[in-house]
Formats: sequence, structure tokens, C-alpha cells
Amino acid sequence: MARILLVEDSELILQVTKDALEARGHEVMVARDGEEALRKFLEGKPDLVITDCLIPKINGFKLVENIRDLEGEERTPVVMTSAIYMKQNYRKVAMEAGADLYLAKPARPEEREEFLRKVEELVGSATLAAGGSEG
Repeated sequence: MARILLVEDSELILQVTKDALEARGHEVMVARDGEEALRKFLEGKPDLVITDCLIPKINGFKLVENIRDLEGEERTPVVMTSAIYMKQNYRKVAMEAGADLYLAKPARPEEREEFLRKVEELVGSATLAAGGSEG
């Protein structure tokens, strides 16, 4: 089980994603803007952050930069998401900000399963790298 900080300003997407992650056994903290996310990151030290690119107060790109600036040697995996498929440069900007993975938000159930599989792969690799154990 991973502790995940989910940052999303769309209530529907937040709830669907939170429910799906919790159904897989993860603990999910939620934030609806970048300021709240940064505060919860510092308070809760999640195993993984999933953030939308376009969130209020501090956008997702700046949020990731702030997280990277605050971290020491240990690096929390970050997944950045966006529903704006036409913005191909978002992937580049996300990676430059320090994201580990950029994924388009899933629009259909089969896309959601692929999204969750990729998130769990990242959680698993981060747990192994930190010397943790599964189960």
C-alpha cells in the first residue's frame, strides 16, 4: 500500500481517481490546488504525487519544481496529468519540472485501467528503490 497525494481541481476526476486508487489498497490524500498540495506534501510525506498540470494557486509544473527544491537525496515519484491532449509540450515541460511520468487523463474505463497500472508500476519501483518491501 502506498500513500498517494492526489492533486486535482475537478471534483469528478478527483473522486473517480481517489476511489480507484483506494480500491487498490492505497491511502489517498487529496488537494484541490497547488498551495494545499505543497502543505500536505510537507505534512504527510507521500510515497507518490499525482498532480494535474493546470491547478489553481500554484500550477502543477511549479508545484513539482517546489517539491524537488524541498527534497534532499530522496526523490518522491511524481506523475503529472492533463486532459489537454493538444498540448504536446506539456510532457516536455512536466519532465523539465522534475516529473517522473506524464500521462493523459483517462477518458474511458479502459484508459483508466492503463493509467492505474502505470501508476502502480511507478509506486512499485519507488518502493523497491527505497529498500521497502511489498505486502
